[in-house]
Amino acid sequence: MADKIVIGLFEARGIAEDVRNRLVTDGTSPSEVAVIVLHETAPAPSYMEPEIAALAVDPLLLGNVRETYAPFIRNGETAVFVRAASEAEVDAVIDTMRQYAPIQITATSAEAWVNGA
Repeated sequence: MADKIVIGLFEARGIAEDVRNRLVTDGTSPSEVAVIVLHETAPAPSYMEPEIAALAVDPLLLGNVRETYAPFIRNGETAVFVRAASEAEVDAVIDTMRQYAPIQITATSAEAWVNGA
């Protein structure tokens, strides 16, 4: 089998880095994993809405929390790219990524990826 590239898209860089660390801990070579931030500043992840709403009523915080702190949020959508040499490796990478609630997972042949397909 030709090498494949597995791409996982995650809401935040921290989550993507956790995925990378887990893959490396499970035996994937660090040189086979890349993490790329797609949007440097992104909206807060959906699971943060209750916390942001709670901060809006905190008497110690003045102003609109979302507008005040949004420029300091640097965790945007982040992709994790992993080269896998076998179907078993592809399946293991996908299983690991699924544990971190990805937005999307795609697998494509490395040859197609290099040729821009």
